[in-house]
Amino acid sequence: MSDRNLAHLLVLAAAALAACGESTGPNPGPSLNCGQIQPTSLSPGGFAITDPTSQSACVAVPGAPAAGGSGAEHLYLAVATAGAEVEGGITATYQITGSSTAATADLGALPSPLVSAFRGPATAAQFHRLLRERERALSQDPVHRLFGAREGRSPAPSFAAAPAVGSQKSFFVCTNTSCTSFVTVDATAKVVASKVAIYLDNSTTGDPRYAPPANGFTDTELQDVARVFDDYLYPIDTLNFARESDIDVNGVVQVLLTPRINALSGSCNTTGSVILGYFFALDLLSDPNSNNGEVFYSLVPDPLSNSCTVSKGFARENLAPTFVHEFQHMISYAQHAIFRTGDSEDTWLNEGLSHYAEELAGRLVPDTAGQQPGEMYTQYALSNYLNAYEYLSNPEATFLISPSLTQGTLAERGANWLFVRWAADEFGTTTENLSQFRVRGTDFTRKLVQTQLNGAANVATQSGEAFSNLVPQWQMANYLDDLPGFTPSSSRLQYLTLDLRAQFASLHDQDPTNFPCRVGAAPGACPEEAKYPLYPDSTRVTYSRTGTLRQGSGRHVRIIQDAGAAAVQFRLLGSSATPISATAVPRIGLVRIR
Repeated sequence: MSDRNLAHLLVLAAAALAACGESTGPNPGPSLNCGQIQPTSLSPGGFAITDPTSQSACVAVPGAPAAGGSGAEHLYLAVATAGAEVEGGITATYQITGSSTAATADLGALPSPLVSAFRGPATAAQFHRLLRERERALSQDPVHRLFGAREGRSPAPSFAAAPAVGSQKSFFVCTNTSCTSFVTVDATAKVVASKVAIYLDNSTTGDPRYAPPANGFTDTELQDVARVFDDYLYPIDTLNFARESDIDVNGVVQVLLTPRINALSGSCNTTGSVILGYFFALDLLSDPNSNNGEVFYSLVPDPLSNSCTVSKGFARENLAPTFVHEFQHMISYAQHAIFRTGDSEDTWLNEGLSHYAEELAGRLVPDTAGQQPGEMYTQYALSNYLNAYEYLSNPEATFLISPSLTQGTLAERGANWLFVRWAADEFGTTTENLSQFRVRGTDFTRKLVQTQLNGAANVATQSGEAFSNLVPQWQMANYLDDLPGFTPSSSRLQYLTLDLRAQFASLHDQDPTNFPCRVGAAPGACPEEAKYPLYPDSTRVTYSRTGTLRQGSGRHVRIIQDAGAAAVQFRLLGSSATPISATAVPRIGLVRIR
């Protein structure tokens, strides 16, 4: 289930602990004295990552003449890289101080309050996160693990019997957003294709609120949806991630369209957040409320509702993107918990992969005749850019590693997608063949799904790189990607098949309300660099800031030196001038921009 903007969809131009704790005994611990630190000399485009808990809390950039005749610019990062997904998350309070021979600071503007104002309450995101938490508990239950090992089947055997068009079936459906109670829904199979069977709740028959063609889906429209799933969404998900299970041995994934899903959103006209649909792993397990098969649930058009108005166009436009997202969750649970009897994937990575699946569909589902170029990319990927904009506008405020037992935020979803998008490009080696739904990252995302590993350990194993190095490299790329005048020494400092700056500039030009100018310029007067949401602090001389590092996120600061400027020293401490907490696995990144 994806939480999507109810407003006009835009056309995008299609584009892409290992740390020592506080020391006792003979180990003196990290140096807190910046006077002992030799400057880090980097060539333009070069970068370095250090551990402030085992090396030094200080880094320095050299002064004249090393700054060059036209001066120099560095990007400084302080990030937390702890990878465990725990209740409440892992954080560390920090103090960053920077100094040179001058005495005044030049701080960048704080994030615009508009960033949070344009998004509605994340009812759908909270519901979705709760399902992933419930699935983790289910995957850890010994009885369910035994059932999964016995019942999981993939691929479907040749004797699988798909349901017939017109056949009847009863489904258990959640009646509240905690999925603690269920109701029985009787439904009719309206369309049965090679990979999907679409059922419609019988209660919609004859009800004017849902009656086609004006207010409900017609059989022809459902046949079109089934064709898109068969021809595009099914191969995109199964080729880039893995095969689904086939618990019910019928060879198809079942889709139930029911107003019971509409009801889960409550008064969406007030909240602005719609639960579009969901997959719940209970259906793959032995349980009194399980449907004992692969089922995806989605809403129906209800344009006559006064509390949660859902037009046919909105319902139809979001059915396919929601499905490609949820199908990844279905595949992930089967691969981790059923076939390998392990824990379900960590929520942050699971969500990142599902949002990546949406974007893959945007890249790989072709625009149909008569539509504008890039329309499919908009339909499937726009929500990712909305979420990513919110994240990049203030990355320090949001976790990448979403804490367990919390409601979750759309900004976290943005971080999850961005990280997976970056990592798939960096560590994928597949030769692209878009007609076969293969992209650069296909081999890498398949490794992430077809494993018993979870979360940060999964990413580190499949990439061959410590998570504590990956996080600062990714955060560097978040600012440096296609930065004018910057030539990276490593691909790690870029998104290889995605120009984030160009995409956000295009989005701002089309919709400055949802993608506002960073400096609050008048409409049409926003400078190009201010259309990009990530806006680091900047300093030419001294700097001071306190805050909180959250897992996977942190603070970006530009150190700008004029020609002949003195060396600049930056120190990262915890509260009360003590070493920063090693529990958060902090890292310092430094990149020379020019």
